[in-house]
Amino acid sequence: MTERTFTRISALRDVAVQGRFGADKGAVGVTFSVRHPMSIVTVIARAGQGEATAAALKGYEAQWAGPDQWFVLAENRGEGALYRDLKAKLSGLASVSDQSHGRVLLRLTGPKARAVLAKGTPVDLHPDAFPVGKSALTQMAHVGVHLTRVGADTYDLSVFRGFAESFWEWITEQSEEFGYQVI
Repeated sequence: MTERTFTRISALRDVAVQGRFGADKGAVGVTFSVRHPMSIVTVIARAGQGEATAAALKGYEAQWAGPDQWFVLAENRGEGALYRDLKAKLSGLASVSDQSHGRVLLRLTGPKARAVLAKGTPVDLHPDAFPVGKSALTQMAHVGVHLTRVGADTYDLSVFRGFAESFWEWITEQSEEFGYQVI
């Protein structure tokens, strides 16, 4: 029997067109990129295993996703490889679920990134309240968003694949006044 391989196709492949858009004066205020292909696995610790699970996730790109829950991300991994690794490593500690095909991960960076995000979320994005590494579950434009600050002016936004296109339209529209670039 031949092993089947799958190619992940971004839900935004026909929408996230590279180029500069919006205000054309001065420097670009916001830059967007689609982090694709991206392996995304949800990890939920079993009762009483939160600390042990968190310790086992050291070395992984793990973003908080609720009490004793994380999104674990990896680029350039084979189809299902991250899921298989975590399932074996976390056996007895946590449940894991591959979300790679079900979520889209956007990276928003630039001096106006926080201003764009503030248009759609009640989360206090001031650096004192939302430091690098912090995550929040929120809604923007009636879409559930997992928001993580990954750098001084850089944020990752994860949305369900089915909402990705409408969310893209909304967030790029919010960025027009600052000028934005898609890379």
